[in-house]
Amino acid sequence: MSREGSAQERAAPVKLLLIGPLPGKPASLGEPIGGARVTFAEAVRELPRRGFDLDLINTARPRPNLPRWKILSYELLTFARVVWSVLRRARRSDLVFFHLSAYSALTAATTIWALCRLLRRPLALRFFGDSLYFTYHRYGPARRWLMDRTFLRAPLVYEERQTRREFSRRDNFRWLANTRDLSPPETGPERDPDRGKVRKLLFMGQLRMEKGLAEALDAGRSLPEDCQLRVFGPRMPNTDFSLFEGHPRATYGGVLEPAEAPRVLAEHDLLLFLSYLSSEGTPGVIIEAFQCGVPVIATAIGGVPEQVEHEKSGLLVAPRSVPELQAALARLLDDPALYRRLSAGARERGEFYRPGGHFDRLAEELRELAGK
Repeated sequence: MSREGSAQERAAPVKLLLIGPLPGKPASLGEPIGGARVTFAEAVRELPRRGFDLDLINTARPRPNLPRWKILSYELLTFARVVWSVLRRARRSDLVFFHLSAYSALTAATTIWALCRLLRRPLALRFFGDSLYFTYHRYGPARRWLMDRTFLRAPLVYEERQTRREFSRRDNFRWLANTRDLSPPETGPERDPDRGKVRKLLFMGQLRMEKGLAEALDAGRSLPEDCQLRVFGPRMPNTDFSLFEGHPRATYGGVLEPAEAPRVLAEHDLLLFLSYLSSEGTPGVIIEAFQCGVPVIATAIGGVPEQVEHEKSGLLVAPRSVPELQAALARLLDDPALYRRLSAGARERGEFYRPGGHFDRLAEELRELAGK
């Protein structure tokens, strides 16, 4: 822990009402653990180390592979539970810190903002992904007017991206990096500085077609015979698993628990992250790969170019472009020196995303807000 974090530990504890989605039952039992839950769990782990006394409200609810009416029922029940919990518990806290997706912000963030105003408690918001900008501009003038005059006026609003500050003129907006603190195992590419051959490719995450699964499998057909592509992750609605049938190089490895990620990453030479979601934030799986010394071929979408420095820690390709992906793979297959350079750059970039300094700064800002 940093020196600043230690000083914060010695200060008087701040009572923090922390709201967000925690990981639930094991992912292997059918409930995917996405980046939002992992990121929130990190805040739950890091903030008490910096002198915060947490009171948690868990907003996680089952979402995928359920009928729409059931999803809506869970949404309404969770919303009612959170509102009631804030009404009962916010007065016992110095500060409310709400982690949420911007897709539910108009209802959820507006309501929590109003409750905090009523209860005279300062509110900080943290939005997952890169959805705040897209949600704001997708709405018409009336809804944007409502957002501008309610929760977007909260004392602190945290964005995940740094290079494109859509709300940079607002003094209450801050950048807070998506962080990870992965400890690589004793074996893997990062332990072998002479390793240069790319033979084991990895695709890991929630298996949505929008994440580039079809493009990965298509490009994988042209891999040499001694290469393989392994795919891990939970099946999501509308994912076409017939793409695996008869595939010469790709296999599906099932669902991973978070604790298994370091081992699986270290067993592979290269991560493919091929999302074409325009609202993509700064994916945690890329940070985890970097911290295991594994470079990435990724699509230049959302916040990814902020993470993956082209030709330094990985290679960037155009979304949905199988030819560009094949060309990038060919470069790494034929150039061991390039691969070793990208591996070294990945390790260095992974260290930047360790939580220490980022959470020290967050803790300082939250403590200052609570003091006001």
